[in-house]
Amino acid sequence: MLGDLEDRIEARLAELRQHLPRLRVDSYGGELGDPDLLPGLLKGGPVVLFTVPRMRFTRRSNRRYALVVTFRLVIACRQPRDERASRRGIEADALGGVGSYALWEACVRQLTGWQPWADHPGIVPTEFNNLVNGRFQGEHYSVLGQSFSLEAGWEIPNEPGALFDAIDLNYHLPTDAAEPIATDHIDLGAP
Repeated sequence: MLGDLEDRIEARLAELRQHLPRLRVDSYGGELGDPDLLPGLLKGGPVVLFTVPRMRFTRRSNRRYALVVTFRLVIACRQPRDERASRRGIEADALGGVGSYALWEACVRQLTGWQPWADHPGIVPTEFNNLVNGRFQGEHYSVLGQSFSLEAGWEIPNEPGALFDAIDLNYHLPTDAAEPIATDHIDLGAP
């Protein structure tokens, strides 16, 4: 379910590339504390990252639950000119001079009221945060956070299926080698 939601939201936000071809849309599961993360992501243009930080289940019956999914967009832009330009953009810059404010507004418009699944209420914006505004390695960054909520339903499956079909073990020597030197495949299917 989470993977499906992630794919649908990424596809919906990727539609913004019609107007901003250099926009990068991706999912993200880590922390923004890595000092090389934002500069690396923003080298090619503005970025929108998607993460699901919270889900709340409420029992409706013996096997059915109402579910509220809270997810967050991390919206980031950079400008070499100054900090204000990272937020407000530069209209004369044909190479993706959009600021974080305009990108934030486009993302909110794209998702608000949209229904990733039929028969469920649309997405609702909930909380906005200004995460980072500043200078790093000679460039100015503006990073905004926008949270949304989505109501859905979940039912316990009738037949318990296997969580995993198999396990693959890859052996790397040396440990940082890109390709494994050996692989074991363990089938978890019926004995």
